[in-house]
Amino acid sequence: METGQIRMCPTHGYFRGEKCQCNQVGRHILDERRTTQLGKMVSGALRHFPEKLHLEMDKQGWVDVESLITALEDRYRWFYREYLFALIESDVKGRYEIKEGKIRARYAHSVNVDLDFPSNELPELYYGTTEEEADRVLEVGLKSVNQRYLHLSTSFDEAIRVAKYRTEQPIVIIVNAKQAQENGIKIMSVSDQICLSENIPPTFLEIIS
Repeated sequence: METGQIRMCPTHGYFRGEKCQCNQVGRHILDERRTTQLGKMVSGALRHFPEKLHLEMDKQGWVDVESLITALEDRYRWFYREYLFALIESDVKGRYEIKEGKIRARYAHSVNVDLDFPSNELPELYYGTTEEEADRVLEVGLKSVNQRYLHLSTSFDEAIRVAKYRTEQPIVIIVNAKQAQENGIKIMSVSDQICLSENIPPTFLEIIS
């Protein structure tokens, strides 16, 4: 979870940290503790437990923005509606999106959603993992365990970066995305770094050595 205080630059808008890219200090919005607290609650509400905040989520993962704001106001006395927009707009990873009065998480759902992002157009994608898991993946394929979709990286370097959260000696598995999609496996492009996918059989996988 990304942390850091949130401030408002009059030129570039909301940002995380002490100074904006233009070196302005800007207006204080949220300290690091409350940024983390709010971030965890929004993540949980939009990815894992919308029912706990009495939110109605549609099949594509959208919930009503005003309903989320009301739920956050009920939970935190210090919360103001600006804080939600500051959290979303300062998130450099683009975890969330707001459109037509609704908000959703873009990835990392454990609830059963059917996301509708554009189809991936890259011929190959990458999955960073541990040495122990790699052999099993090549045997049984890539399967999402705790999340609705698999998270694949768009580059070798990004796969390494992700895997290093779990191991000091990452192994990268290359995914033949073009062939997998031609065989009916749904793979969606979410950002420059992330694609989401249904389970992928071992036929479309190999280790990069």
